[in-house]
Amino acid sequence: MAKKKLYAIKEGFDFENNIKIEDKIVDSWDECLKYVKGVKGAKYKSFTSTEEAVNYLNMGSSFLKKGEKNYPKDKVHAYVDGSFNQTNGRYSYGLVVVKDDVILHIENGSGKDDSNKSIRQIAGELKGSIKALEYAVCNDIRELIIFHDYVGVCYHATGFWQRKEESSKKYYEEFNYLTKSKNINVTFVKVDSHTGDLYNEIVDEFAKKAVGVPLNGSTKKLLKNRNLKVKSDELKNRMIELIGEDFDSNIIVKNV
Repeated sequence: MAKKKLYAIKEGFDFENNIKIEDKIVDSWDECLKYVKGVKGAKYKSFTSTEEAVNYLNMGSSFLKKGEKNYPKDKVHAYVDGSFNQTNGRYSYGLVVVKDDVILHIENGSGKDDSNKSIRQIAGELKGSIKALEYAVCNDIRELIIFHDYVGVCYHATGFWQRKEESSKKYYEEFNYLTKSKNINVTFVKVDSHTGDLYNEIVDEFAKKAVGVPLNGSTKKLLKNRNLKVKSDELKNRMIELIGEDFDSNIIVKNV
């Protein structure tokens, strides 16, 4: 009797819930198809054992995982994310830079390049990573920790994944030019999306705001009973624009 197949999905998309699928194992072809059919650059493979499937998903990992592995806490942390508005066809990026639990920089933006639109918010995720490097260059930062919820931010930068889309080719070239020419050492840290990580939720909402995607209030929920430190009044105003004046007392300006 033939062994039942398992399907390991490195990268796919759940169109029903409008979320990325990464590092997921399913036990039927029908379920696998639901996440990979019509997804440009989908990566998946079938196996006959869970061990083989897990090894495939772990293969080539060059990022750490927040909450599971140690990473430098005293360095500059850059949280990046992307979004996509299906109504207007625009993609966006978000960037939040943090050091010692103080937000130093917030940036977001959007674009409508047809070659990028085809890969939805992924274009924004990659753009956010490049913007993080540009911030590092402008501020003479030589060691940067990039937090991301899309594994391609790491895999496309390192060349572990094939670069078929124009945006991933450009990202690879820009990333490696900046890191090598400016001598920037980057550590990638994977953050599971929508799991209550404060800075990851903030950058997610700034990316959504840039293209008019409705916010789900996750940042408000997390700040209800805690404070957030920012470097300047300008950054405080940006946060208030995002979450409202009710949180004025929760946002503390701390000069660094």
